[in-house]
Amino acid sequence: MLWRNREGYIDTTAALAVQRAARQERKVRRMKKRNCRRTQDESQIHEKAVKMRKMTDEQLVHYVEDRVEKARSEGRNAAKKGGSLRKFLESLAVPGVIPGVGPATVDKVRRYAEEGGFLE
Repeated sequence: MLWRNREGYIDTTAALAVQRAARQERKVRRMKKRNCRRTQDESQIHEKAVKMRKMTDEQLVHYVEDRVEKARSEGRNAAKKGGSLRKFLESLAVPGVIPGVGPATVDKVRRYAEEGGFLE
């Protein structure tokens, strides 16, 4: 597409600028997803992602470290309670839950857990 200026000469800079603007406009139209088509869960996830993208490096590092520390503390608290392991061993004690695992095997696992400090 040739663009001519007022003197009648070909002006390629105007053609390039118009093409670039049209290309960017098409790209924006193509990428945008309407909010009305998002589910509520997708909207919440999108909001969290936008907040995280706007964080600085320092904020991101603190955020990740806090999440890791929280996960570790929750893991320690669950391990101290020993409830999930105790429930697991009780469910294994029921005959026929897992073929080949009988009361003797469950007793060996329970003894190992108690000696290892997994159960209190």
